[in-house]
Amino acid sequence: MVPLILIGAAVVGACLVFGYSSFVVGFVLMFVGVLGLITFMSTVGMVRRPGERGTVIEERHYMGDTPREDHRHRM
Repeated sequence: MVPLILIGAAVVGACLVFGYSSFVVGFVLMFVGVLGLITFMSTVGMVRRPGERGTVIEERHYMGDTPREDHRHRM
């Protein structure tokens, strides 16, 4: 909801400065869309750092009293 309010504020502000026309509204919407796309693509979740190709799902270590009991829990 907040991004829509910010886009609306940018469009209204540009229309107040440059006048109300479909060209101004379209240009500002296009500019805000490209800026939002650049911002989204530069977030940490989208950028893979070197060495982050694999995923560790789960690692378990079991310790038992006897070797047979330890062997029972191994995967």
